[in-house]
Amino acid sequence: MANGAWLAGEQPDRGEDPMIALFLLLVIVAIVLGIVGVVAKGLLYLLIIGIVVFLGALLLGALRARRRPGRRPTR
Repeated sequence: MANGAWLAGEQPDRGEDPMIALFLLLVIVAIVLGIVGVVAKGLLYLLIIGIVVFLGALLLGALRARRRPGRRPTR
């Protein structure tokens, strides 16, 4: 990026921004649920839900990475 403008070959893919935001949101929710589940007495089920949400976020990220194998630059 030069002077705040995108070069012709470096324009961001607008379709990935919501997916990255969703992935980060799921990871943050999983961390919060996990912490609350560990700290709060009797809310161990929140820890389990947090683990499930985290695994779902990892699965979502893995599926997105596998779906576009041609997007990585070759060396």
